[in-house]
Amino acid sequence: MQRVHNVMEDAVTDLLQQQWSNLPASCHCDGCKADVYALTLNRLKPHYVRMPVGSMYVKAHLMTVQSRATILTALTESVKRVSADPHH
Repeated sequence: MQRVHNVMEDAVTDLLQQQWSNLPASCHCDGCKADVYALTLNRLKPHYVRMPVGSMYVKAHLMTVQSRATILTALTESVKRVSADPHH
């Protein structure tokens, strides 16, 4: 079986790294960041591709203003949820 990859993971990772210090989190520890990452991925539709075939098209789509706004909204919602009930 050929290997597949969820390109949404890359998009969320990139945006989370760029925006983490700007997000309204009550805690910025690695555990809370990981919780936000996982919750965000669960809120978004996965985009599986065979590597590397197809990944460039999907990555380009995920870099549009609308897609980035959708991801940022999911990140913000996840931050609010994690901040309300941190697991530490």
